[in-house]
Amino acid sequence: MQALVVAVFLFAAAGGDADTKTVIGPKNPALARGAEALLAGDAEEGIRLTEQALAVAQGSRERGAAYANLCAGYALIEEFETAIGYCDQALEETPRNWRALSNRALAKIELGQYAEAEVDLDRGQEIAPNATKLKRVRARLLDITDPVTPTITIDDRRDPNADEDDDEGV
Repeated sequence: MQALVVAVFLFAAAGGDADTKTVIGPKNPALARGAEALLAGDAEEGIRLTEQALAVAQGSRERGAAYANLCAGYALIEEFETAIGYCDQALEETPRNWRALSNRALAKIELGQYAEAEVDLDRGQEIAPNATKLKRVRARLLDITDPVTPTITIDDRRDPNADEDDDEGV
């Protein structure tokens, strides 16, 4: 995540004096607000704010986070092909972004691309072996590809004529 307190040092052109300016809050407020909107379930607002953030993103980490958030947003509104494209871009910027791998796997599951989803999950779990989100997405994949079938055995050895309220022998 973005650092909450960032110190920026500005040097004056004349005289070489240094001015110090402290900025409190995220470096890219639109990115933070977009993430908050996505977490609150407001995908449209999250996408809008994240697109604004992407326009001013500085560095591959910030761009990678924006692309990953766009992937999540488009997955929320069930535009899975678009989501996958943004996850691909996130992974180009930040190749070890296990959240982007998880989101891309989820989108691929929704599109029926199960083998590709499994590859993303395997790669994500190499990066973050204890990530709960990856485990949940894998469980979703397994529910589809290898569902647990309940085995119910009916014990019909009991005499159908026996009275349950019979207190004989007590």
